[in-house]
Amino acid sequence: MEIIISGRQFEVDTALRDYAEEKVQQLTREYSKLTSARLVLSEERGRYVAEGHLAGKNMTLNATARGDSLPRVAIDEVVEKLERQLLKRVDRIRDHRAIPLSEAEQLREAKAGEVPPAAERA
Repeated sequence: MEIIISGRQFEVDTALRDYAEEKVQQLTREYSKLTSARLVLSEERGRYVAEGHLAGKNMTLNATARGDSLPRVAIDEVVEKLERQLLKRVDRIRDHRAIPLSEAEQLREAKAGEVPPAAERA
């Protein structure tokens, strides 16, 4: 996965860059088909703002978070938001998959063994 960490109107030092990359890398455990992640950090009036963008197979997720005192707080919040969105998206994908063939055969056999209600009455 390609990870891009950049700063808007302030320099991102190596310690902060490593911290952000480590946090974003954790998202790949949830969904392995992520292709790129971009994190843009900026400082506005003494507050830190983090914008996160995830791209993957048939998905694009965006989130923004603000941290009052430290940029790490903003990074943590934006990664949490992206993780929530990602988990919700992955659950939707898993819910719409067809049932496995073995379960379908068991259901078919169970229905074949049932007697129709009209035949019971006659």
